[in-house]
Amino acid sequence: MNAKRKPSEPDASRVLVVDDEESMRHFLGRALRREGFDVEVVDNAEAALVALGDGGPFDVMVTDIRMPGMDGRELFRKAREIASGTRVVLMTAHGSIKDAISALQDGAESYLAKPFENDELLAVVHKAAEKARLLAENRILRAQLETGDGFAGLVGQSKAMRRMYRTIEQVAGQGGTVLVTGESGTGKELVARAIHARSDRGDGAFVAVHCGALPETLVEAELYGVVEGAFTGADRSRTGYIERADGGTLFLDEISEVPLDVQPSLLRFLESGEVVRVGGTDVLHPNVRVVAASNRDLRRLLEEGRFRDDLFYRLDVLPVAVPPLRDRVDDIPLLMARFFTGVNRSDLVVPPDVVAFLQGQPWPGNVRELRNLSERLAGTTEGDVVRLEDIPAESGGGAPPADPTSAAFKPYRQALEAFERGYLEGLLERTAGNVSEAARLGGMARPSLHARISALGIDVDRFRIR
Repeated sequence: MNAKRKPSEPDASRVLVVDDEESMRHFLGRALRREGFDVEVVDNAEAALVALGDGGPFDVMVTDIRMPGMDGRELFRKAREIASGTRVVLMTAHGSIKDAISALQDGAESYLAKPFENDELLAVVHKAAEKARLLAENRILRAQLETGDGFAGLVGQSKAMRRMYRTIEQVAGQGGTVLVTGESGTGKELVARAIHARSDRGDGAFVAVHCGALPETLVEAELYGVVEGAFTGADRSRTGYIERADGGTLFLDEISEVPLDVQPSLLRFLESGEVVRVGGTDVLHPNVRVVAASNRDLRRLLEEGRFRDDLFYRLDVLPVAVPPLRDRVDDIPLLMARFFTGVNRSDLVVPPDVVAFLQGQPWPGNVRELRNLSERLAGTTEGDVVRLEDIPAESGGGAPPADPTSAAFKPYRQALEAFERGYLEGLLERTAGNVSEAARLGGMARPSLHARISALGIDVDRFRIR
């Protein structure tokens, strides 16, 4: 029989129970339903395959190994073919433990050795359901990455990113100079590449120049080119970055680092479109669109006399602001999935408690810092699930230093209650008091979360937006 999902439990995990003994089916079904699971019970493997094929998806299947007809191991093998996302828990008597261990090696989630206690059953099924949910979320993230959004490698679906995508669309179709601003590590070059890719110059060259890396005495030669003999060491003529971008886009990264004495010639190029190589007289007219970027406050540099105001206004025709990571923390799971895939760890998943922890960090290094952390986790995390203790201390993880007011100096129950209260209030704060959403984010059954909120006397209303 199929237990209908209660309206109060919209996110309850679905569990399929398979056992030929009526008393065991009754025990399992009752215990799991009381815990908030949506349970379907069948008495043989053939019926289980029908349920998996027609009534799925199920998050977890709990099945006995020894059954008449098709046994639990064969059911497990067939279930993988039609319901690969269902995590399988095998129940076994002492004599068939070897079969269960063999199934674990083949990919089963866990096993329960009969007889087992109610708490043991619930712990194993909760863990399996959480694993199923994490793997499902990981598949969704990978699908989003594979389909892409056409924004030249930019990743994110948060409100801040969607606003920026709209701005990119608007400026890409225009011909004016673009000024991309944002903190270090936010991905300004990716934004510039997206503007180029979505413009009518997308098939042309994209030439990136990191102005801060140019030797101060050679900035003009690097930008405009040089003729042979123009200065000591100029033993041959060569084109500059501007000419190389002919027909495409010139990206001037960290434009604030262009020396003051070079800024007038750059302004002349932006206004006239003309270039004269250093030491030459021929006037060239390369067809170039300029996208500049800066992580510094150019207006403040104007006030300090370190950047020309006329150059600033010539650059700031079409502004694009790139949001810092702290303003788009909803994108952290998607970004991490991209970074894990890049180092061949697409199997690695990040559970809700770790995501919530990372979303609360300040991220001064922005996406670059998150990428470094993700690649480090990919190399150091044992298994396929990232845990809080895997986060390095310099990223805010690990064990915090003890002080006389920390939890380490409180009685155990008091420390545990303080942690639980802070954690649950954090979930409610993040979800604006939506208990169902908080339960989903925390990987908990809604009734269990509601019971803990009531027991701790937490006022949900104060987290709700009015």
